[in-house]
Amino acid sequence: MSVDSDVIPRHVVNSALRLNLPYFAVACAIAIGGTCSLLLARLRSRERLLLWVGVFSMLYAARLFIQNELVRDAFNAPGTGYIPFALSISYAINVPFALFALELLGRGWKASIKIWAWLCSAFAVIAIPIGLLAHQPRWLDIANSALVISGTLLLLLHVFGARRAGNVLAASLGWPLLFFGIFVLLQNEGVTIRGNSIEPIGFLVLLIALGSVAVRRALATQRKLIDIEQELSTARRIQFSILPDSAPHFQGVQIATRYEPMTSVAGDFYDFHVFDGLLTILVADVSGHGVPAALVAGMLKVCFAAQKSNASNPAAILSGLGLMLRGSLGGQYVTAACATVDTKSRTITYAGAGHPPSVLVRGQERDTVLLDQNGLFLGPFPNATYENISLPFQSGDRLFVYTDGITEARALDGEELGQQRLQQFLVQSNATAPNSALDRLFQQITTGTPEDDLTAVLLHFD
Repeated sequence: MSVDSDVIPRHVVNSALRLNLPYFAVACAIAIGGTCSLLLARLRSRERLLLWVGVFSMLYAARLFIQNELVRDAFNAPGTGYIPFALSISYAINVPFALFALELLGRGWKASIKIWAWLCSAFAVIAIPIGLLAHQPRWLDIANSALVISGTLLLLLHVFGARRAGNVLAASLGWPLLFFGIFVLLQNEGVTIRGNSIEPIGFLVLLIALGSVAVRRALATQRKLIDIEQELSTARRIQFSILPDSAPHFQGVQIATRYEPMTSVAGDFYDFHVFDGLLTILVADVSGHGVPAALVAGMLKVCFAAQKSNASNPAAILSGLGLMLRGSLGGQYVTAACATVDTKSRTITYAGAGHPPSVLVRGQERDTVLLDQNGLFLGPFPNATYENISLPFQSGDRLFVYTDGITEARALDGEELGQQRLQQFLVQSNATAPNSALDRLFQQITTGTPEDDLTAVLLHFD
C-alpha cells in the first residue's frame, strides 16, 4: 500500500497551529486596530497622530502576516522568499513611529526627534532597495536595530521630560515604551518563545498605548472644536442682534436689505437712523474676517448711535466715527458709506470713507450715477476730513449701498460680477420690487464658496 507524500502527520499540523495561530491572532488584532485608526484619521483629518498610528500598525501587521507560516502555506508560498519583503517592512516601519513622536512631542531637545525622523526616512530609502535586490547585508540589520533602540531611548528621555512638564498624554507612554524597548533588546539577544519572536508582544502593548494617546488627543481636539463652534454660534447670534431686525418704515421709501457673512461672524455692518424727518444709512466693511472684524463691527453700532445729532451731515458722521475708533482697531481699518435721504427736499446727501461707490439708479432715464465722493479709511487717519455731495432724486429712482464683496463675488459664469455688470443689473431690475431684486442678485453671486462678506441695502423712492 503506497503512502501519499502530501499527507502531513497530525502532530506536525498541531504543532504548526500552536506556534502560528497566536501570532496570526496578534497580526489580525493589530491590523484591525490600524484600520480603525486610519478610518478615524480620515474622519478627523486634523489629527495626524491617528494617521501615523494606523500606518505604523498596518506595516507591522503586514510583516507578521508575511512571517506567519500558516499565511504563507495558504498562499502556497513556502521557502524563504518572503524574508527580503519582511525585512524591507522592518526598515520602513520606523518612519511612521518617528513621525508619531515628532507630531506628539515636537522637534525635541536640539531637534533630536526631528533628526531621528530624518535618519529613519533616509535609512528606509537606502535599505529597502538594497534588501530587495541583493542578499541581505548584515549591516542593514545592525543599523536598523540601532535606529529602533536609540529611537526608543530618545523617546523615553523626552517622555519622562514631558512628565515633569505636566504633559499627561506624552507621559502616559513611559512604561509602554520601556516595555517595548525591553522586548526589542531581548529579541536582539536571541530570546524567543518556542523559536518564535517575542517582539510582537511588546509591540502590541506599545500599539495600545499609542492608540490610546492618539484617540485621547483626537477627543480633546474634538471637544475644543465643539466649544469653539458653540462660541462662534453665540457670537453669530450676538452679531445679528446688533443689526437691524428689519428695515425701518420711512414714508416715501421702500427699503430692502441683505446680509450674508462669509464665516460664522463677519466684519460687514449696516444700520439706519430715522431722526428729525431724515433717513440716514451707514454701510461699513471692517478689514479682515472672523471674530476680530466682528468685534469692530460691534463697536460701529455704538459709535453710529452716538452720531444722531449729525443725521443731516454724512461727512460729519464719518469724521465722528473716525475719532471714536481712533486707537481701538489694533491695525485694522474700516471703509464706510453714509447717505442721508430727505424726502421733503427730494435729495440724497452722501459721503464715503474708502468705500466702493454707491449707485443711484435713474428710473426714467434707465441710467446710473456713481456716488464716488470718498475720503480716507476710518481708523488709521483720525484727522481725516470728509466732504458731502448732494443729488436730487425722483420717483422711481433707487439707491444701492453695498460692500465690496458684492462686486468681487463670482457670477453664474464664474467671472467677477464687477462694477459695470452690477450697474447693468440694477437698471434692468429697476421695475422689480426691491426685495425681489436683491433676491435675484444674491442668487447670481452666492452659487459657490463665498470669498467675502456680502451686504447690500437697496432704497426705492416712491
